Amino acid sequence: MAKIEAPDNENDGERFPLEPRVHPVNRTLRAIYDFLASARLAMVLLVAILACCVVGVTLFRGQRSGEMIFDTMWFNGLLVFLIVNVACCFFGRIWGRRVTLISFGMILFHLSFVAMFIGIIYNSLFFFRGAMRLTEGETVQNGERQSYDQVSMGRFFNVLWLKGETTLNAMHMGYKLDGVEKKRAYDITVGEGEAKKQETIYLTKNLNYRGFKFFPDQEGYSVLTVLFDKQGKELYGAYIPLQSLKHDAKSTFYTTGTKTGPGSLTFPYAPEKPLFDLQVAYRPDPVQPKSGTAFFMVKPLGSPLSMADQQTFEKSQTPLGAMYDAGEYRLSAREVRYWVSMKVSYEPGQIIVLSSLWVGLFGMILTTVGRIMKGRRDCLKA
Repeated sequence: MAKIEAPDNENDGERFPLEPRVHPVNRTLRAIYDFLASARLAMVLLVAILACCVVGVTLFRGQRSGEMIFDTMWFNGLLVFLIVNVACCFFGRIWGRRVTLISFGMILFHLSFVAMFIGIIYNSLFFFRGAMRLTEGETVQNGERQSYDQVSMGRFFNVLWLKGETTLNAMHMGYKLDGVEKKRAYDITVGEGEAKKQETIYLTKNLNYRGFKFFPDQEGYSVLTVLFDKQGKELYGAYIPLQSLKHDAKSTFYTTGTKTGPGSLTFPYAPEKPLFDLQVAYRPDPVQPKSGTAFFMVKPLGSPLSMADQQTFEKSQTPLGAMYDAGEYRLSAREVRYWVSMKVSYEPGQIIVLSSLWVGLFGMILTTVGRIMKGRRDCLKA
């Protein structure tokens, strides 16, 4: 009987059936997956993110921390890596296993963990936070940078989303709702065309317009200061917002400056040519609202404050509507209105974060209930 020889291109030691060969592409994908699912990578990412958070809340604070760390692409990239790592670690280990009450709760918890970080990343890339200062009756455009004292936004936020305008119609002192004292309240109108929305807001209530929240932050007085020449001709006028500073334990001092102390400003405002430095103060009448006396201090541009200036300032008491002689010019505090610093906030990822927290809590409850039930069954079997 003739002997059948194997072809020359086959190995003599190869056995049947043949083992399937692993394709190099599959081996590469497996190596990538093993790297993304490694516990060592998780520890490195957690330590790096924790270190960034510590630096962000200690060395860089407020808006600076967002610019340097929390709103940057590299920090959000670390969060994305952590999300992928968690997903690969957990879901790769439970794939194909029987779903129980305990495992279902754990799945919900880890899904919520992943969703929470997705919401944080989404929010940091598309958020907007601004502060606009409005005087009663004033209207500002929401989409213009000069309408805001402070602005911070995500890398991919589109300023075209800031549509319409905002108007402070009136400020109400001693506002009450259903007999409950709300202190100060603000009647504002936000939006454009027929989509305008008008509401009265206060400390615990905001106005929501197309995802943008408007809520009050600070308030004070704004004095309409009018400039005249020696002959009494009106040259310029502007509302000057005043800071509220504690004078003593019982009284408040309203003046130009900053929240840290009184100061002066160049007057008139840009783009007009400034003529001098001006400090304005206001003492309200304790009985009649929006009435009282004003104080003026006029000095050359950029000149330091002297004792003589301070004494002149204290003697410049002028009733509202009256004229104050400032040398080459005259000044008058024609009227007083309220102003409010309005916070404008857009946090698109906030709903994702809050929802994921509730889902994660529900998953923990399911896992706890499942373990209690399993423990009772084990006790009965024993």
